Order: sequence, then structure tokens, then C-alpha cells
Amino acid sequence: MTSRRKKETEACCATGKMKLLLFLCAFFIGSPAIGNAEPTISASLSAITTEVDQPVQLTLTIENARVSHPPMITADGLSINFAGTSTQTQIFNLKVRSKTIFTYIVTPTREGPIEIPPIPISIGNETYKTTPLMLQVVHRDNAPPENADEPFFGELVIPKESAYVGEQIPIELRFYFDRHINYEPYPQGQFPLIDGEGFIIKKYPDPVDRQLSVNGKTYQAQVYKTALTGVKPGKLKLVSASQQFRIAFGFSSGANPSFGGPFQNYQEQVVTVKTNGASIEIKPLPIAGRPPNFSGTVGDFTLTASAVPVTTKVGDPIAMKVEIKGFGNFDRMETPTLSDRDAWRVYDPSSETTPLDDIGLSATKTFNFPIVPEKKVSNLPTAEFFYFDPNTEKYVTLKSSPIAVTVEDQPQLTVSPTPAPSLASGASSATSSITPSVVTPTPEPDILDIRLGASSEPTSFRSFRSWIDEPIFWIVQAFPALILLLIVVGFWIRNAWVASRPIRLLFQEQRFLEKQLNSANQSSELLNTTIRLLEVHLRLSPKQGTTQSVESTLAHPDLPESIRSEVKQLLQRRMQVAYGGLGSESVTQEQRLQTKDLIQRWKTMT
Repeated sequence: MTSRRKKETEACCATGKMKLLLFLCAFFIGSPAIGNAEPTISASLSAITTEVDQPVQLTLTIENARVSHPPMITADGLSINFAGTSTQTQIFNLKVRSKTIFTYIVTPTREGPIEIPPIPISIGNETYKTTPLMLQVVHRDNAPPENADEPFFGELVIPKESAYVGEQIPIELRFYFDRHINYEPYPQGQFPLIDGEGFIIKKYPDPVDRQLSVNGKTYQAQVYKTALTGVKPGKLKLVSASQQFRIAFGFSSGANPSFGGPFQNYQEQVVTVKTNGASIEIKPLPIAGRPPNFSGTVGDFTLTASAVPVTTKVGDPIAMKVEIKGFGNFDRMETPTLSDRDAWRVYDPSSETTPLDDIGLSATKTFNFPIVPEKKVSNLPTAEFFYFDPNTEKYVTLKSSPIAVTVEDQPQLTVSPTPAPSLASGASSATSSITPSVVTPTPEPDILDIRLGASSEPTSFRSFRSWIDEPIFWIVQAFPALILLLIVVGFWIRNAWVASRPIRLLFQEQRFLEKQLNSANQSSELLNTTIRLLEVHLRLSPKQGTTQSVESTLAHPDLPESIRSEVKQLLQRRMQVAYGGLGSESVTQEQRLQTKDLIQRWKTMT
């Protein structure tokens, strides 16, 4: 026994030494990769819209550099406190990538748009800066939403009451739920609809879940963020925003609602949650001072330009890059214009937009201009960009700084002198003259002759039979075709099986509920099973189409009034049981028979 433990100890020690050796090898091999990789830094906010005294999280990410101390961040109107540091290291193809993440808690102290200036970070002898961040701070009214006393309700949060045409306004759609209710969007992937006209919205990112307080009560909230843009001047009225959710809640205070399976003791229903309405005054862009090349870009931006290479020759191309960073409607941004381009041949640029937040309000748009110098010149063309700043209510013209380049002439062909023959043979003094002769390089053939043998004598070409004419070629090709066909058929069978899974689960649940209906002893259990059977039948019925809830079926005019009234009584009884703690009475045989009769009539009519 002792020898066995000794062997295990030696094996553990050997394994530990091997791990240490591998780590040291990776460290020393990867250290040059870290040092050679270009450092990159970025900053982001967890939300671009918040309220006074409502904190958000700022994340500062530094890649391919070692920074031990978090930089100090300050901004007017914000209280910024350092929260923590995390590091990540990845080894891929013997290249080590390191990442340091600094986290800060940002709490606004006033309302309005607040800019977090670029954060400088010193790495070696270089200083890097992040892109400015914009935080919209709104002041919540003291009055809560009208339906804040309900188990679930919605709220539309808009940070300002007026904006210009083309200006993007960040908004939030918040859907609150009681902490005892489980919820999920229905169907999955569905996003809220905003009722109104005269505006466009950006694509929704994935929603986030938060815990928010209203009237001193804490709710679970699902928050959707997007940006709204007015397309014409005037009063923009937003009636409301709505989103469908599937919610679940228990039948008693001890129930634990969940979406884990179809046989748990909870009630499930599909509800439509609506928010409040709002109005925004959309102002037209001023005519005075509008540049002639203005394209409708509204926001706050900066412009930088660079070129590679800066030393070239006439006729050789240069890649000129123009970067526009900031906050605004990048989707309406047109190509910057290049002035002082007489000595240049300019081609149409390619463009790429890199978002800096989850909505895309803050971004960097890069334009890559291929330009070719046609003569000797000392400076690149100047890039110009025009936009309207809604904060200052003025048009702004951005120009790139002068960039010096060195353009040299192309080398000329060389000329060598050659002696001319004498004018008369035998003359006492021969007179010679020099005539210029242009030396041209002898072109090498692009395609050399194919020599079939070492002999210099002509060799006759050999005939050959194409592989396509060989039977073995088609036999070999048949194997991958057969394998591909089997893969396609397998995927088709798998997809059909997966697609039929919801229907099979519904049939399985229906059989289980019918058995549970016969064994139910308490009225709450009988009520729960009955309503769930009605819903399951709706989902299995081909007549209903997209109808998935009992409530929407009750509004159908063809449903008999007797069935409608009985089902409404069941729904009212369900709410009493869910929130009143009732439903512990015993089930009589007469109630069971009436319930089965109602289910049978429901199946016949729906």
C-alpha cells in the first residue's frame, strides 16, 4: 500500500513538473509575440441612457500590453469610481494574447448629454487614447407609470423632448414583471413594436435583464435599447410600444414557477405588455450656414487622415485612410470630399463602419481612398467632411491636417554611345562619329517550350486518353457523391425529427393531462389541468392557425355563448386561485363530468 502511494506521489510530482515546464515554454515563446503585437485599447458603457443617480458600468479593455495601474477617469457631471480588474491570457499557434479589463462604476449627478473624454493610457513610449463616450442622462418624473400597480407593465424612456430631423435619439423600452413571475419574449426573437409614424428605428440588440425599483418595489425588468430618428419636422407622437411575453406563475405561494417542463404546477399564458406614450418635437435643419456639400449627417464627430506609404514614385498608388469617429447617424454619412487634388488621380473609396456600442450610435467609419500621384507633389489631398451639431445648433466643417509625402520621378531609360564606322577605308586620318543607341532589355519568354526528352532532335508528341473517358474516374467520383447524398438525407431526417418535436411534446402533454384530470382531488388542480388542456388543444388544432391563447379564442364570433361564459368563469377562478390562495376544495364527481363535457364541446367548436 505504501509503495502504491509512493508511485502516485511521484507521478503527481512528474505531472506538476511537466505542467510547469510547458507553462515556462509558452511564456518565453509567447513573450515576444506580446511585445511585437500592436496594443489596442477600447472603452464601452453598459448603457448609453440612464437616469440621475442611476449608475452604469464603464469597461476599459487593453489588449497586447501590460498595464498594472488603472487610469484615472474624470468627467463633468459624473461620479466615476474604480470597481475592479480582471486579466485574460490566450495562447493560439504559439502566440500569446493578453487582455486587461478595468471596470468602473459611473453615476450621473445631472441630466442631459454628458461626454466622457478620451482616456489616455501610456504604454512604453507611446500614449494611446480611447474614443469619447456619450451618456444620455434623463430625469425620471416623480409620477410612476399609470399601470405600475399591476403584476407586469411597460415604460417608454426618452431622454429629450425635441430633436432635429435626422438626429438619432437613444430610447429604452422597459418591461417590468413581479419577482414571482417568470417571463420570456414570445415568440423567441420577437422585438417590440412602436405604434406611430414619421420615424425610423435602428435594429434592436439583444435585450438585457435588470432589477429596477418603482414606488419602492423591486421588479425584474427586460430592457430593449434602440435609437429613434424623426424623418420630417413637426410633432412626433408615439402612441405606445408593445411586446408579447409568455409568463408563468404558481397556483400557490409555495409554488416555484418555471419553464423547465410541461408537467410542473404553474399556470402559463401569453400576454401583451404595453408602455406609455410620448411626443417629441422634430425641428427642421436650419438653412442659414448650410454647406453646399452637406448630406444630412447629424451628430458630433472628429476626423483624422493617414497614408501608406509616404514615399513613392509618380504613377505608384498610395492608400489614403480617412477615419470619422463620434456619435450620430452613420447610416446617412456620405464620402468625405478631397480638395487640392489637381496632381492626383483619385478612385472611389471603400468604407467600413465599426460600432463602439451595442446600438451603433457611437462608431468609427473608415474610408480607404486609392490615390495615384501624376507628378511630383509634397502633400496629400485634404479631406473635408460636413455635419450638423445639434448641441451647438451649427454646421461644422472638418478638415484633415496636412500630410507630407515624397513623390519622386520614375527612372528614365539609359542611353549608351556606340562608335560609327569610318567614312573611307585607307584614309590617313579616320574620322569617327558617335551615334546614340537605346539599350532595351531582352524580354524573357513567359512560357517556355515543353521538352519531352533530353535529345535535341525533334520528338513526336504522344497521344493520351483523357481521364474523363476512363471508367475508374467516374467510379471514384461516385463515392463522394454518394456520401454527400447520404449526408443530405440524414440532415433532412434530423431536421424533420427536430421540427416535429414540439407537436410530439404537445401530444404527450395532452395524454398526461387527460390522466391527471381523472385523478385530480382539489379544485385548483382540476382548474389548472382544464385550462391547460384547452390551450394544448388550441395549439394542436389546425383550425386555429396562429392562435395560441384561450383569451384570444374567446373573442371569436363563432364561439357559442355558453362555452364562452363557462371558459370566462374558469379564467376568473384561475386569477382568484393564483393571487388569493384559494382552490383547496375537494372535487366532486359532478364537477369532473361538467369539466369533461366542457372540454369535449371546446374541441368540437375550435
